[in-house]
Amino acid sequence: METNIYDFQIRVLLSTDDGKSVAHALEMDLVAYGKTEKEAIRELTNLVRNQISFAMEKQEDHLMYFRAPDQYFEQWEKAHGAAIQGMVSPGKCATIRVKALSICFSHRELKELKRLSHSQRFELNPLACA
Repeated sequence: METNIYDFQIRVLLSTDDGKSVAHALEMDLVAYGKTEKEAIRELTNLVRNQISFAMEKQEDHLMYFRAPDQYFEQWEKAHGAAIQGMVSPGKCATIRVKALSICFSHRELKELKRLSHSQRFELNPLACA
């Protein structure tokens, strides 16, 4: 087992809406869509990186943390608990429609974001929204 220490962790709620995968970063209340879960997570990660970069550029820490409503955190906790239960009793988690995961950034990655030029940091994507 590998152990990693991260300086910034964001809980992500993964679900489906109208056939598209939806990834919601709870600590930043950002949402991204994709045709697949992997695409939605990739788009959300880019969106989170852009928001962090923007906050660093403006030197406004309140731009990095904008908490989603409590109901989403409650859904994340239920999905996380169900995933843990599913590891112990695999048949019990077959009906889970929402998944809990995290996006993590190390101190080195955050430092790298700050070092990048403005044009290297910001990407626009039509499937992502804030």
